[in-house]
Amino acid sequence: MPKKWFDRVEVLPPYAGYPVHRGWYETRDGEDVVAYTITPKRPNGQVLFYLRGGTGRIGDVRLPRLMQFAARGFHVVAPVYRGNHGGSGKEDFGGDDLEDVLSLYDRVNDTCPTIHALGFSRGGMMALSLAAARPLASVTSWAGVTNLAWTYEEQRTMRKMLRRMTGGDPETAKEAYVERSPLFKEWQAPTLLIHGTDDEQVRLRHATAVAEKLGDQAELWVVPYAHQLPFWKKWETTERAMDWMLEKTTKND
Repeated sequence: MPKKWFDRVEVLPPYAGYPVHRGWYETRDGEDVVAYTITPKRPNGQVLFYLRGGTGRIGDVRLPRLMQFAARGFHVVAPVYRGNHGGSGKEDFGGDDLEDVLSLYDRVNDTCPTIHALGFSRGGMMALSLAAARPLASVTSWAGVTNLAWTYEEQRTMRKMLRRMTGGDPETAKEAYVERSPLFKEWQAPTLLIHGTDDEQVRLRHATAVAEKLGDQAELWVVPYAHQLPFWKKWETTERAMDWMLEKTTKND
């Protein structure tokens, strides 16, 4: 792991034999943010940004999830966003905390220009917004939020948090909701959308709307499950997604 990715690094106990590090880095807007990395045993020369879902400890980064990507040769980088794991600042659900992803991307890109991004749920929003701001080899949104106004409509329990972060509801703070929503952005990276037919937390329309917008640039995999897939199906689908990522980079060589 190149030291220039982080300002300081802590070596953690290996996971399943894979080297694990926790790093701190300063963003361009001055926040101190934490990210985890897993180094592959047999590197394929590519980096995968894993962008977590949820907020706080809900949807937090889990090493078994990261290890699956490292097992295929990806150097995995997983920021936990500002305000988490001892980092400074407060989460902003795709607003100011998008800078956490952009600042880390720019550090990593200096030494490894082949970068993929995969985000789950809220992380899907972050991954697609990253693709709109920086070049990616590919981007995958898994059960990803693409229109924050729809999330406000679908998730009553999140409304208070979203009003606090955006300054209002989708009517009174329309610009803030649009700015956070990938559906209204443009990007060039090959795009994979994975979504469950029975997802009640992030409805299927988040994926189908982006697939319709992008046309041949996107591939949509609809699976007959809810927001979370059974373990065996998640593992299998992740393997297929990595096959898809590697195929995209092979085609570009």
